[in-house]
Amino acid sequence: MLNKDLLERPNLFFVSKREYFTLIAAILVSLYALFNNDRPQIDAIRSFFLGSYAGLQKKFSWVRQFADLQRDNTALRQRATQMMLENSRLREALLENYRLRQMLDYRARETWAFRAGRVITKQRDQTPVSVTIDLGSKDGIRPNMPVVTPEGLAGKIFKVFPQMSIVQLMLDRNFNVSARLQGNRVYGIVSWSERSGLELASVPRTSKVELSDVVVTSDSSALFPPGLRIGQVKEISEEKASLFKVIILEPSVDFSRLEEIFVITSLSPRPQ
Repeated sequence: MLNKDLLERPNLFFVSKREYFTLIAAILVSLYALFNNDRPQIDAIRSFFLGSYAGLQKKFSWVRQFADLQRDNTALRQRATQMMLENSRLREALLENYRLRQMLDYRARETWAFRAGRVITKQRDQTPVSVTIDLGSKDGIRPNMPVVTPEGLAGKIFKVFPQMSIVQLMLDRNFNVSARLQGNRVYGIVSWSERSGLELASVPRTSKVELSDVVVTSDSSALFPPGLRIGQVKEISEEKASLFKVIILEPSVDFSRLEEIFVITSLSPRPQ
């Protein structure tokens, strides 16, 4: 009895749904007859349906085109970013190569004993008054050693640790150096003023000073060798109650971009 019920169930399902199966079969037969009939009327209907399908396909093809365009734009942006990073890396390498060539030329030109170093940290200010370099007592560095760049005097060693040192830059208001005008040999003291910047002080009012005159270290300094470039005269003024000129200098060293330095470890000529 159970087996008979199992056999009758599929038959009952097909009987109850025979209208749907009949409709599907009729549609399939009609479509077959439609697309395999060569009569002009049927051919016109077939052309109408095929044209309508092609038009719908063409209208909705923008979805695929938009997806392809978005994928291409993403790939182009990635490529542009890669090229920008590569260009930045090459430009940085070129600039570093240029700076190192300047340092090598400077070292070959001067006769003092040098140690080349790199700035590893600096103050967050735009014009730092001190920086930390990667040379220390293990490298023979001692306090008060001059620190220079190919452009001129940068400062001096302030504090020494085994692996690094702190450099006091000329921008520190406690930094002073004996200097002179390179042209007429007039002497003065260079220091930093919070009001006007780098100043050459103690120059008599009667001394002849002109704009763009070069200021260098003098031969009366116990710490710095003579002739190190400090800067150029940018502004000259005189105060009625003073016997000295007020001379503002443009530093030779760009302290905001300080990266590589030299520490002069000995003022004696190095062996050739």
